[in-house]
Amino acid sequence: MPFRRWFAALLSCLASGQETPFAQEPVNPWQPAWELTLRGDQLSDPGEPSERFQRAGLQWRLRWAWEGEGLRFVAGTRSAMGSDGNRFNGPRWDQQPSNGSQLDLAQGEAFWASERAFGDLRLGFQENGLLSSQAIWDQDLRLLGLGARAGFRSPQGVLQEASLRGVAGRVREVLGGKADLAAGQLVLKIDAGPWSWTAHAGRWQLSWEPGEERLRRLPGHDPASRQVLALDEAGAAVKWHGRLPVEIRWSGAKNRESGETSEEAQLLAGGRERLYWPQLALTWQRLSSTGTLYPVNGDEWWYYRRARGPRLELAMPLPGNWIATFSILRQRFDGESQQVVRRMLVLKKRF
Repeated sequence: MPFRRWFAALLSCLASGQETPFAQEPVNPWQPAWELTLRGDQLSDPGEPSERFQRAGLQWRLRWAWEGEGLRFVAGTRSAMGSDGNRFNGPRWDQQPSNGSQLDLAQGEAFWASERAFGDLRLGFQENGLLSSQAIWDQDLRLLGLGARAGFRSPQGVLQEASLRGVAGRVREVLGGKADLAAGQLVLKIDAGPWSWTAHAGRWQLSWEPGEERLRRLPGHDPASRQVLALDEAGAAVKWHGRLPVEIRWSGAKNRESGETSEEAQLLAGGRERLYWPQLALTWQRLSSTGTLYPVNGDEWWYYRRARGPRLELAMPLPGNWIATFSILRQRFDGESQQVVRRMLVLKKRF
């Protein structure tokens, strides 16, 4: 779509979306939703002056869903416009194009649920349904394949989920390296009044054809063969649902071949549901040289391997389902004393 037509359509939808919210019970079975994200990003002190940058961009997601008896179909698009252009996506470790429109979701799902059990099977272009930290998986990435979940729960609601989750398919990423993911995970969720607990453990395997940037050859591997990185991962979280909610999270991963480990710890105070009640989050991340699935980990950090550092994030819920978030991170490459500093300001209107 030409730039002017795309931009005009975007402004039109933004205006109508803010003035007239979607009906709770639409006349037709297709239920539209949208999400707008405005973002400013600044990177300083990267070691190389040429790597410093400032940029701004917007992202607009549209999504339609149809649900029948035990069936659900979802389709979605993503459109973006950024100040830095797509030519910098690789050097800046982006997982999404800065400019253009693309398919965001196209999946069919069969699901069932009873008082004590539930399950679903998803086919098509979809999100990853496994629990993970940013050190392992970027939530903006999509894959073409299948996902499934099956588990049990208690009628009283204390046991929210005891399930097995799985996903397999080809990952779409900006570098086009034919990356394939296969992963399985055990998940346990418990809700006991003011406290809730979550735990998960599983195995992730990513394979890809060697290429440039993140899709490089693994150390000690044949450069002419397909690269395979397998992890054992685990994570846990506990949350107190008080007037000021507090949550502690931890996740770790171990490379099955090299034995290297990586981990991420997070402390959150406050929530994102009450207007003008902020949430403060402190995250510490440590990445080994091959201890995470670095071709597909989160792009909101800077270094994606052999690095460590903290990230501080302040989020403020605003009227109209808007939320403003400011974050700053300081990350150091192993063996170097200089830190990279990244600041991000994000304004998002949620579905």
